[in-house]
Amino acid sequence: MVATHTFTAIAHLLLLFSFCPLGAPYRQAIKPASATNSKTFRCSEVERKALLSLKESLLDPSGRLSSWVGEDCCKWIGVGCENRTQHVVKLDLKNPLPVAKFDFQYERREALNKSSLGGRISPSLLDLKNLSYLDLSLNNFGGNNIPEFLGSLQSLSYLNLSFSFFAGVIPPHLGNLSRLQYLDLDSYHLPRPKYIEYPHQAHDYSFVFSQGLKAKNLKWLAGFPSLKYLNLGHANLVKVPNWLEALNTLPSLEELHLSECGQVSLPNSISSFNFTKLSVLDLSLNNFNSSIPHWLSNMSGLSILNLANNSLRGAIPKALADLHSLQELDLSSNSFIEGPIPGGLGNLIHLRKLDLSSNHINGTIPSSFANLCNLQTFDLKMNDISGEINELVDGFSRCSNSVLESLALSGNRYLGGKLPCSIGALQKLQIIDLSNCSLQGSIPDSIGSLSFLQRLHLSANRMSGPIFKSIGNLSMLLEISLGGNSWEGVLTGADFQNLTRLKFLYLSRPSENSTLVLDVKPDWVPPFMLEYLILRHIRIGPSFPAWVQAQNELVDLSLVDAGISGRLPENIGELFPKLEIWL
Repeated sequence: MVATHTFTAIAHLLLLFSFCPLGAPYRQAIKPASATNSKTFRCSEVERKALLSLKESLLDPSGRLSSWVGEDCCKWIGVGCENRTQHVVKLDLKNPLPVAKFDFQYERREALNKSSLGGRISPSLLDLKNLSYLDLSLNNFGGNNIPEFLGSLQSLSYLNLSFSFFAGVIPPHLGNLSRLQYLDLDSYHLPRPKYIEYPHQAHDYSFVFSQGLKAKNLKWLAGFPSLKYLNLGHANLVKVPNWLEALNTLPSLEELHLSECGQVSLPNSISSFNFTKLSVLDLSLNNFNSSIPHWLSNMSGLSILNLANNSLRGAIPKALADLHSLQELDLSSNSFIEGPIPGGLGNLIHLRKLDLSSNHINGTIPSSFANLCNLQTFDLKMNDISGEINELVDGFSRCSNSVLESLALSGNRYLGGKLPCSIGALQKLQIIDLSNCSLQGSIPDSIGSLSFLQRLHLSANRMSGPIFKSIGNLSMLLEISLGGNSWEGVLTGADFQNLTRLKFLYLSRPSENSTLVLDVKPDWVPPFMLEYLILRHIRIGPSFPAWVQAQNELVDLSLVDAGISGRLPENIGELFPKLEIWL
């Protein structure tokens, strides 16, 4: 829960800012030559002046273009020249900031502010006649339109303007770039903060949160006979008619990303089918409210299919089992997908990720899923799955070298059975999320061999028996959620001594049948520093424990029926300024 609850808001941003183009062979095929140290040639004076004009037109608060001085522009950072002629063929001006190192959104925003280029893009770029690669991603152009003159850079094969706060209508002139192989215009943007009322104020170089890009039609795509990668994610395509027909004119397309474009219609049929080379299709976060179309099964080379977060309805087509190259299938959060899981999906032996969570899927999990030995993520949480968990785990355990990292089936109230000893064979497991099911029995000792386990969620089941006998040595654990079961035994400080990374702890006694007791010495110093602590009907009083007071990183503390009768610390508000306390 630490990762999924605390940082949900920033995980999406991180994912979107993690730029991931096509594979290495494709990148190499279109990558221009880098700058050289030739003593004989220098870049032309015309191209040098064009770059200086570009520098002058841009805002550069962190001095990223400070190397743009001197006579030889081929030596400037971000500039690449062709080895023989020394013509400028590459401008790589994407924001170099490693955003993943920041934990909070405001820190990331401020850091991006300081390292982003902004301002205006000078038309002097037109003097770079041989420019084939232009990357301005992850910058801040403050809601400006994409310059129409970019459509006159006839040599371009690579254009990336993603996450740079461009807005307005995508210029159809881009369709003149007949050599283009890669086009990324993802216009994901954060909502405008309430505190920014006057974004025009000169003293505040903060992000101007634009409304992103939009298109009136996609006819201009017909000018890209060689396009292999297209990302129009988060562009407003609501008013675009016949969007699928326009995309079907791209015979070389290998990756298509149209996430959160406001589309409501996913046609059930296509008159002619040109998506023969497509390997990645992302149509997530739209408003499709139809059934899953069967023409998807004609994409024989498809490796990634993402239809998550729509309003798709009906059964999962059996024809999806014909996608033998499929490695990732995400149909999560559609709400209206129902019926059983087709057994044929168990024959997709290359699957690494299967996410069918947050739907109304029912029935048992097909026994054929034991064939999915390359599966890393298996997520069926929040459905109506029935049957017994031991059958699924036993099937996965028969893989000779299981690579399964995440097993998530929480919220399936009809799923019962006992957690089998064979779970110890799933040695790569990092996440076990089986909360809010109907599991019985105890935690098997074999779970103690899962040395990579980080999250163990078994709350709100019907389980019983001792707990820390099997999990107390799992030193990688970040989260333990075991509340709502009838556990037994006495927990002492020694049971926690190896759990140095623990951030989330939830324990409870749901009834008098539970004999779970937490018995630690008054001077106990935990080896962990929690962010979440939930203890319900677990007596830790009568005084407010010193070990809880020492958890100064807590953001959420819930102590229900904890037997605390003494006075609370007078400085409790200072100790825990961000948390909510229930006693």
